[in-house]
Amino acid sequence: MGFVARFLVFMSLFTGLVSGFALQKLPLIQFDEGYTHLFGDQNMIVNRDGKSVRLILDERTGSGFVSNDIYLHGFFSSSIKLPADYSAGVVIAFYLSNGDIYEKNHDEIDFEFLGNIRGKEWRIQTNIYGNGSTHLGREERYNLWFDPTEDFHQYSIMWSHSHIM
Repeated sequence: MGFVARFLVFMSLFTGLVSGFALQKLPLIQFDEGYTHLFGDQNMIVNRDGKSVRLILDERTGSGFVSNDIYLHGFFSSSIKLPADYSAGVVIAFYLSNGDIYEKNHDEIDFEFLGNIRGKEWRIQTNIYGNGSTHLGREERYNLWFDPTEDFHQYSIMWSHSHIM
C-alpha cells in the first residue's frame, strides 16, 4: 500500500498563527469542515473568518489539529509566524503522516522549526521517511536566511505520485 496520510499541523509549545493552508487562488473551506482538534483545544482559537486558527502556547501545552480526510497526493501549505521569545526546546511542526494508521511503522513528510535562543539563527529541519519505515528516509537541517518571527511565511509541500517538493 502506498503512503496514505492525514495532514497534521502540530504546534508543540508554540505561540503563533497558522492561517489555514491556502494560497490566494485556492478555494478555502471552513476550519470545522476540514479539520478536527488533535490536542490543546483550549489553546486553539478559530478566527472570525472561520478559515484560519490561532494556536497558543502556555506553560504546559501547545495545540494541534488534523485533517478529516486522508490524502494520497496533493499541495499542502501553511502560513506560519514563529514566536519571537526564547523558545529553546520547542518544536513547531507542519507535517504529513500516516502514523494514525501505522503507529509503529509510519511514513512522514515534514517541516520542523527547532526552538531558538534570542539572537541566534533559526533552523528548519525537513524530514522524509518512506516505504513504511522511519529508518528509511532523509533529514536535512538549514539555517534560515530570514527572521521567521517578524512576519508570516508560507511553507508548502507539493506531493505528486512521483515527486515531493
